[in-house]
Amino acid sequence: MLVERFGAGRTLGEAYATSYTLKVIREGGFPSVADIARATGCSKQNLSRWLQYQIDIGQAKTQPAEDDARKQEIAITDPLWAYRHLEAIAEIIGCTLDLPRRR
Repeated sequence: MLVERFGAGRTLGEAYATSYTLKVIREGGFPSVADIARATGCSKQNLSRWLQYQIDIGQAKTQPAEDDARKQEIAITDPLWAYRHLEAIAEIIGCTLDLPRRR
């Protein structure tokens, strides 16, 4: 919807995934694709493709979870880039974000 109607660079599902991931990281955690899928209602298959793209462009990385090596934890390599992405979407839908101070 955001891409087709408003010309956004990401879909609403990607915006949900990004915002949830940032929220968990901000609270000191590292979410997995399964965690993001449960929280957002997006399919794990689509989220896995989204994550692979983020890894390919250098915006995210994964590491095995300490408690279960089959589970991959996600870390965003450039959180300010992700916040700028959310800021642009917030502007499109007419809301504000609680953003960290920029340096």
